[in-house]
Amino acid sequence: RSGEVSIVDASVIEAKQSRPNKRKDGSSTQDPEADWNVKNGSDGKRKSTYGFKAHINVDEDGFIKATDFSKGSSHDSNHFEELLNGTESAAYADSAYQSEAHTEFLSQRGIENRITKRGYRNHPLSDEDKKFNQRHNGVRSTVERVFGVLKQHYGMAKARYIGLSRNRTRFELMCVAHNIKRGLSLQQASCV
Repeated sequence: RSGEVSIVDASVIEAKQSRPNKRKDGSSTQDPEADWNVKNGSDGKRKSTYGFKAHINVDEDGFIKATDFSKGSSHDSNHFEELLNGTESAAYADSAYQSEAHTEFLSQRGIENRITKRGYRNHPLSDEDKKFNQRHNGVRSTVERVFGVLKQHYGMAKARYIGLSRNRTRFELMCVAHNIKRGLSLQQASCV
């Protein structure tokens, strides 16, 4: 545990009923506990998804240490501090988590800040910041692989139920199953 790190990220889950249709009585068919998430894609286009967000903290071996689940409109950075356990030596996250408050939170606890640096209008990234990002993005990619496995093999891409609590329970069960399978994979690899 002395060198334990935390890698934090969030992923969007489309709601079961995400289309804005009307019932005969005029009420909406959309899940009332979900909400819109809007983000800029890698192609520069804005992408809107009606649904939820799954937030996770994984270690460098790909084990899920902590989870949270929210409506789609909740910003990733609102869940950063509650996902950390305080005993990690370093915290990795993408630029959505970059803020002075998080920098202060990490420094007070003696946790190395490895959150991806972000450039702003008229303040582009320096060469040092670009090197920092390149150096730490390899570690941060672990959380992306975990989300890939959860979406491809466990059906996390789309919610199965209506409501936040049912979908949260389903997500947490996926995480337990992932950790069991990941543990077995690591155990088999060490026996070879």
